[in-house]
Amino acid sequence: MTRPLSITFVLPSFVTFPIGGFRVVYEYADRLAAYGHRVTIVFPRKILPGDRPDSALDPVKELLWPVKTRLRHRPLVPWHSFHPGVKLHLAPRVVDRFIRDADVVVATGWQTAEPVARLSPSKGRKHYLIQHYETWSGPKEAVDATWRLPLKKIVISKWLRELGRELDPGGEVAYIPNGLDFDRFRIIVPPESRPLSVLSLYHNFEFKGVAYALKALARFHERHPDVPVTLFGAEAKGPEVPDWIRYVEGADQEALVKDVYNRHAIYLGASITEGWGLPPAEAMACGCAFVGTDIDGFREFAVHEETALLCPPRDADGLYRNLCRMADDPALLRRIQETGTAHIRTFTWERAARVFEAYVQG
Repeated sequence: MTRPLSITFVLPSFVTFPIGGFRVVYEYADRLAAYGHRVTIVFPRKILPGDRPDSALDPVKELLWPVKTRLRHRPLVPWHSFHPGVKLHLAPRVVDRFIRDADVVVATGWQTAEPVARLSPSKGRKHYLIQHYETWSGPKEAVDATWRLPLKKIVISKWLRELGRELDPGGEVAYIPNGLDFDRFRIIVPPESRPLSVLSLYHNFEFKGVAYALKALARFHERHPDVPVTLFGAEAKGPEVPDWIRYVEGADQEALVKDVYNRHAIYLGASITEGWGLPPAEAMACGCAFVGTDIDGFREFAVHEETALLCPPRDADGLYRNLCRMADDPALLRRIQETGTAHIRTFTWERAARVFEAYVQG
């Protein structure tokens, strides 16, 4: 029987809008709290030198920032309903003064790793939850250095485990793939009753491969002009998105499930790299057939010709051909949908959280 722990997760910043990596941390926090652990999520105001200009008023700002933020944002995270046992803590900086003593402390992004490593032992045994190779958000040398810190690493995919062994030979790396909440991400509209339609993510990060998705979709639209195409994202669409594509901006999780995932037959994922790939996995759980790129993160749940149709990254022609295969062969579409949905449902949060719990017990 596991003993109750006090566990602190340190996020890179405070944000009010949905972010996939934050959602993973929230899911772990909720389940660990449900298992009887005392869980705190820390949102820092300042994480790296230079994040905010230094000034003589910093001590005052540090005292006022948590109060001002809580007054301005009620609730702090409007898009997620936390377990009552999860405490949300606004910390001006990640230093001993502002971090509570605990049994376990978990860095959750490259920016948080070094500050967590500097914390005193009273803040807990030090871990590092790694969801991507985050060179897209920081200098490679700085990101690589975080992998070599004296932190127990937890990675969400096999390719990150291999990268960890390469960057820090002899370092400890635990592999715990993500889960999904199948009470939320579920089939509401039977896939066989959905009209042929295509859904894809819009994002301004280059590694999401949106430029290649748009090229594939443009060719597909020429061949199948009556097939509806939808893009969704957290930000406003850019001018590169043509008018014939419907755009859904900032959908909350309920609307995402009911009105986006469950209203489409095919999900197109064109990413060049991913740590794991939450949106296609969520879409598969909601009954979409997956057409995507053959990248390490997607291979965690996508098997070519079995649970998805895959092609190399940056291959807009390959994406187009696989979209056409789905559109022209209803039996193939239905088979990929069925096997994909069945397979993704093996990735439960109960499994992931129990493995995580056992690992941090020490």
